[in-house]
Parts: sequence; structure tokens; C-alpha cells
Amino acid sequence: MHKFVLEAVPNPEESREIARQAIIILKKFISDESILHDIDLVLTEACSNVARHAYEHRADCNRLELNITVVPPEYIVLEIADWGRGLCSESIDFSMPSPEAIGGRGMFIMSKLMDKFELIKVENKNIIKLTRKVQEDQWLMKE
Repeated sequence: MHKFVLEAVPNPEESREIARQAIIILKKFISDESILHDIDLVLTEACSNVARHAYEHRADCNRLELNITVVPPEYIVLEIADWGRGLCSESIDFSMPSPEAIGGRGMFIMSKLMDKFELIKVENKNIIKLTRKVQEDQWLMKE
């Protein structure tokens, strides 16, 4: 098992950069470009959601944390954390929004591209926990 922690200020530039840094790390383990593309898309969406929504009306906290757990040859876990307002899991719509909708595609995309999607609240920390299974032949590095 391999663990990595990345931190950023949740603004559009740093949110994209933290996703790019995660892919650089994961390229050392994963050979399948489609999996890396899916993870890049999911992380970009999740991190930009933190930048856009987590700290509205709160200037006292401005932190984005990404924990990556790589468990060859089985799966990858991504935990995107913030200390902002959080999400209410009962109010999240995981269905595809209409073509006319301006937003609302992020949760749908994340739920479809990952094998497991969890919302976790630990004290004042909000975590989106995403798990992606990886087939044995899609790994570069196996333990």
C-alpha cells in the first residue's frame, strides 16, 4: 500500500494543479491511460467543486486536501477533503441533468467513473471518498 497527501488552496488554478499532481503520482502505478483520464476528470471536478462551493461566505478556512491510497494490484482510493460547508448526501442528485442545465454534472460524472462514491463527515471535515478498482493487467507496479 502507498499513501500520498497533497494540499492546496482551493482556487481554480491550484485545484487543477492538485489533480495534475495526483496523475503524475498515479502514472508510476497505472499503465491504463483511460483509467488515468477518468481519475483526472473526477479529481478536476471534485477539486473545482471545493474551490467553487465549499468556502462560500467563509474567509476563515481555505484548504483543500487530497489523500491518495494505492493498493496494487487491486484499487485506488481518493479522498478529497475540505473544512467548508459540506454536502448533504440526501440532497445530491446523481442523475444526468438535462442538456439545458448549467451545472450539476459533477456528481453524476464522479459516480459513473468510480466504483464507489461516499460522502463522509468527520467533525468539521468533509470528505468525498472515491474508490476505483484496477484490473491486474492495468498496473505498472505490483506489490
